[in-house]
Amino acid sequence: MAVMDRNMLSPLGIFFLVIFGIESIVSILGNGFIIVVNCCSWLQSQKILLCDFLLITLSLSRFLWQWITMSSQFVYLGYPETYIHSKKQQALTICWAYLNTASLWCATWLNVFYCVKVTNFPHPLFAWLKLRIGALVPRCLGISLLAFMICSIYPAMRAFEDEKCCNLTGNLPDDTRQSEAHDHNPFRFLDLLQLYSAAISFNICLTASSVLLLSLWRHTKNLKKSGLSTKDLSTQAHLNVMKPLLLLLIFYVIHFAAMIISLTRFFKYGKLEWLISDIFLSSYPSAHSIILIFTNPKLRKVCTRVLSLRRSPS
Repeated sequence: MAVMDRNMLSPLGIFFLVIFGIESIVSILGNGFIIVVNCCSWLQSQKILLCDFLLITLSLSRFLWQWITMSSQFVYLGYPETYIHSKKQQALTICWAYLNTASLWCATWLNVFYCVKVTNFPHPLFAWLKLRIGALVPRCLGISLLAFMICSIYPAMRAFEDEKCCNLTGNLPDDTRQSEAHDHNPFRFLDLLQLYSAAISFNICLTASSVLLLSLWRHTKNLKKSGLSTKDLSTQAHLNVMKPLLLLLIFYVIHFAAMIISLTRFFKYGKLEWLISDIFLSSYPSAHSIILIFTNPKLRKVCTRVLSLRRSPS
């Protein structure tokens, strides 16, 4: 029988459950929409642009990640005794780590790609990158994911081979169970690996976003100095790009901070705390998918067409 914490049955717990459910639905539908649109375009034209390929890989990793996050959260809330330290939890934890890392690196290199394509700094490095960014980004993405997978082989194999990890808390006294189990848990290394990987991708993404924002701001400032109004189409277009980019940076910072708190076990987590953590973690994938749809011309056009068809009388 499912065992639900009293805190989860409180108005606050139900409120957080609703928020998490809405975020999960938005993320799944938004990323699923991006996958379908870009894959259909790929099949029709028999070729794919690099930015579309990055969008597909990013959305696919987030689509699967959100399903795993939602499934593990609801199974943990309903059946904590059978879920904790089970093979099911171990498998979902490994999949969650791979997909979360993949989504962060895909978002990072997509950001770098847009940064290099849009910026116009008169520097030899940017001129060199503009000519080679199409070949560099797929290689950098592959190297990033391959390095993480190779480094995570040990904890993944250890988790399935070492039965002591599953039964450790049942063989120790109550006062030493949690600390001893955490010290012997092979997933501790996987958590640290995720944090190091996320820290590198976060710094690269932050640098690329800052450079892109600086370039857009300088270009907008130059347009104003030339006597063009802020209502000019070119100026307005740059402002429209800067606003969602700043919003995405805020969500990315929240996601990264939630990862640090969650993976380092900084606080003693109960069911409600884990739910709140997942809400913060899911905010970035769900918000990013919506922003991508409404800022990408092809995705926005298809979305507008779909919404107009649903509104039209049958």
